[in-house]
Parts: sequence; structure tokens; C-alpha cells
Amino acid sequence: MKKIITILIIALATSSCMKLEVKPGRVIGDTVDAGKDAYQSIQRSRRGEEERGFSHKTSYDSAISNAANIAGCKEELLEVVSISDLVVSQVISESSEVLVKDGDKTIHCSMQVVVRPKA
Repeated sequence: MKKIITILIIALATSSCMKLEVKPGRVIGDTVDAGKDAYQSIQRSRRGEEERGFSHKTSYDSAISNAANIAGCKEELLEVVSISDLVVSQVISESSEVLVKDGDKTIHCSMQVVVRPKA
């Protein structure tokens, strides 16, 4: 228990923001998960990396499938990240959806990634 508390204190001291949500019945599991997240955050900062979220919206091309539209949106999103002098070293999560408003369709995609500056 002392090790876990030490890891949490170090994580709070070295990171700008940390959220710890403990659910009833999952105290030990949530604490272990928080410790792992804190450790990964510290390791990333030592390597000059950080976790960031990006999102992008593009128009829907009805001539191609939903999967192709979504893939195109993600490619454009990664291009935007690349132009910003960042390199994606890991994709943590990604999501996409087709939005319909007043008969017009758009694709919205988002990614949670680990980035580092280009060398």
C-alpha cells in the first residue's frame, strides 16, 4: 500500500492533471489502474512524449462507403497532426461517427494518441 501511495504522490507532483475515480467494489483495481496510468505518464514525459486528443470533421462522400469515409477522415486527422511537427508514437483510442443534420452528412473522427516532437 505504501508503494501505491508513493506512486500516486509522484504522479501528482510530476503531472499537470490527474483524475482518480474509485468505484465501490473496485478500490484495489482502480488504484492499480491509476498507478499504471501514472507510471506510463511519467515514462512518456521522460521520453519527451505526451498524451493528446485530436478530432476532425469532414464532409461525407456518398460515392464511397461509410468505412472509406471514416478511413479518409482518420487519414486527414493524422495529416493535421503531422503538419503540426508532431509524430504519433501510439494510438490509445479512436472513434468515428456519421452525423446527419438537415439531410447533410458529415464524418466526425477523434483519436487519443501519444505524440512526440519531430526530431
